[in-house]
Amino acid sequence: MTLLRFCGVAIIIASCAKQGAADQAKQAAPGKPPPQAPAKAEPTKPDSKDAKDAKDAKDTPMTDPKAPIHKAPPTPNGPPPEDTARYVAWMDKRGTPIKDKAREDTYLRVGDWGFFDHGPGPGVFLDRAGLDRAGHAIVPGETGDWQAFFTSPGVDAAGALKRVAWLFRASGVEPTSTTKVNHKDKITAPVLSVAKDGTVTFTGWLVYPPNMGNPLRMTITAGAGGTKLVKETANKL
Repeated sequence: MTLLRFCGVAIIIASCAKQGAADQAKQAAPGKPPPQAPAKAEPTKPDSKDAKDAKDAKDTPMTDPKAPIHKAPPTPNGPPPEDTARYVAWMDKRGTPIKDKAREDTYLRVGDWGFFDHGPGPGVFLDRAGLDRAGHAIVPGETGDWQAFFTSPGVDAAGALKRVAWLFRASGVEPTSTTKVNHKDKITAPVLSVAKDGTVTFTGWLVYPPNMGNPLRMTITAGAGGTKLVKETANKL
């Protein structure tokens, strides 16, 4: 009986010791922090620099830095380059070689025809001539291949007036021109006509410096028999 009582007391003491050790371990272990709500991000102002940089970075497409750069071809501007070789050769053949700068007025180029002169500098225009690539030539006067020029593709009455005026160091005048001239009521539009036999007749009005107010009518008739040039002042018509 005494032994049984001793055993029961021992069991109770052991149980109490085990429970105490468990309570000490629980108190020693760190507790988990209470759950916290996630931090609320501060909204970025729409007009702030950070917001703009973020949007630009998002909208900018990614490119390969090693990729070749393709540039658009340049848009051609201005007149074509001068082509004075045939003019220089033509002047040599005439026995008057050019010793200064040969020039082409590229704005007057039409079809195979180019219009040339030469001179030592600006303001000096010598030996004006029109030449095509087939060897035809026109100069200020009755000599030359005027019939070939007037019948070339792309040459009309207005274009002929512009180039005739250039060759003769004059300015063309038409009824619609704003140039103040005498007897403007007599000014007519340029005319370029071809007869059945192939004879070509050009008529146009010009003014010469320094008398820019006194127009004259120029008529050039070119055919198989040659070229005839007639100048008539407005006050005599």
